[in-house]
Amino acid sequence: MSDHAVPLSPKLDLRRALEEFAVPAYVIGRDGRFHWLNQAAVTLIGERLGQPFESVVAPEHRNLARANFARKILGEDGTVYDLLVSDQGGDLVRLRICSVPLRRGNGLVGVLGVGMPLDRTTPSQDDQLLPELTPRQLETLRLLGEALETKQIAERLGVADETARNHIRALLRALGVHSRLEAVVVGRRLGLLWPGE
Repeated sequence: MSDHAVPLSPKLDLRRALEEFAVPAYVIGRDGRFHWLNQAAVTLIGERLGQPFESVVAPEHRNLARANFARKILGEDGTVYDLLVSDQGGDLVRLRICSVPLRRGNGLVGVLGVGMPLDRTTPSQDDQLLPELTPRQLETLRLLGEALETKQIAERLGVADETARNHIRALLRALGVHSRLEAVVVGRRLGLLWPGE
């Protein structure tokens, strides 16, 4: 613990502190539904308890939102990314999302996130429709991002080498690219891969 760290104790009221944030904060359960929203989030997107988190995400950013949610549910580190969401009036707002896995003991129970509003916007060329990738294609893309060879990808996926090659071919087709390197570049540009992958 650094000299500046405040020791956490059961007496700290973290929930109250999150409620008082001037920026939207939320908890999404493993079921993909909002389980908690602070007042800033309710002001922005309305009362959404029990609703799927995707219901507020612009269609062109749903794959990005799903990929980041899945990453946290798998227990991987937090991420920071930009996301278009619809406010209560139906206007698009760009949020800088910072989210982390939410744990209870050793179990993952959901995702805690904070969204810093950047601007109100209309979709641009940068917000092109993300390709519809299957969970297996997203996993294959992540493994390509780690610079793994086909045999290593097959081992990590628990499949035969030829099956891994088929997954890679399907991924390339879905992304509209011709090489593994292109797939990784496009994956990073679309926010489907993170630094270090």
